[in-house]
Amino acid sequence: MLRKVWLSVCLLVCASPALAIPPPDVVASLWQSILQMIGVASVFLAGMWVATRQFLTQHAPSLKRKRVFIPVLLGLLLIGGLAFSPLWAANTEASIKGELLPIDTIIKREPDAWVREWKLKTVAQMGQEAKLTRAAKHLPVVNYQTIESFTPQALQSLLKTRAHDLYLLDIREAMELSKFSIPHQAVFRYGDLVHDIIPKDLPKDQMIVVLCHSGLRGYLGAQFLRRAGFTRVAFLQGGLAAWHKQGLPVTGKADFKVKAPIQPSKTVALAMDAYKVQVDPMGTAAMKWPNLVQLSYETASTAELQTLLRIAQTQPVLVVCKEYGGCFQGLNLIWLIEQQGGKVAGLYDETGQHLRGLIN
Repeated sequence: MLRKVWLSVCLLVCASPALAIPPPDVVASLWQSILQMIGVASVFLAGMWVATRQFLTQHAPSLKRKRVFIPVLLGLLLIGGLAFSPLWAANTEASIKGELLPIDTIIKREPDAWVREWKLKTVAQMGQEAKLTRAAKHLPVVNYQTIESFTPQALQSLLKTRAHDLYLLDIREAMELSKFSIPHQAVFRYGDLVHDIIPKDLPKDQMIVVLCHSGLRGYLGAQFLRRAGFTRVAFLQGGLAAWHKQGLPVTGKADFKVKAPIQPSKTVALAMDAYKVQVDPMGTAAMKWPNLVQLSYETASTAELQTLLRIAQTQPVLVVCKEYGGCFQGLNLIWLIEQQGGKVAGLYDETGQHLRGLIN
């Protein structure tokens, strides 16, 4: 009898930690899930032990309880195991894992040689640009690491089977978003991530997949999220351009070209009575124009852009660029100014070549 009492106490003691384990919606690890199941099972067994003893004591005093109790207990264990098996399977579901490959390895999968070379060169430039921007704002250095990533097909498969475990964050510019997209949970500018401005309410219990156009901003954006303390982050290999190229479903029309802005000659541009801003990447040498303001659009924070947007309400803005990335971001800026009712004087491309593939 004393041994049974001690066994009951031990079961109840084992069950008590279950009260301190958080519920499933905030469980952050498999280990916590296992502890929770142990706690629940302990409570179940302790309750069944006490209930069975009381039943046998009151209703079957003439029976040899050991012969009856053990089969009953085994039966209850079998029933409990069957009842808890679906919950156990759900709690022990494998965590989502992307490919853990260096960005250079991913880029080298590109079938087009020109795209490969452009991306390898551009991702290095973007990484340096982000470091220069952060240094100018006295932000800590970010050491870029290998980040998990998904191919478009792998992400599409996960969206069909494990969508509840994914959180898609689109960090493209507003003009890009207006063209086409895939279903996502939130939108946020890449430039804000560079400045350590992090979206509110990002989940810690889901895999955050960062979306962009080519996969490069997604890779770097995931780096800044990781630095902010988010360990479950990944990006889409090849970006939404690769997603669309593989024929996966999108909302909208994936037409990347935009309406051609006014493109003045250099003589006309210099003579314009306009607010002139060079939007090339951070680190690009300034063009030697009088009263020309440098603002790296891609890595500028939203707060910095708001100042320019206010100016555009009263004074025409002439966007100036001499790098491909700057001219592309110049089109984003012009679209944004026009959407907010501002004035645009035009876009001047010093090379005369970068806009050819970007406009209709």
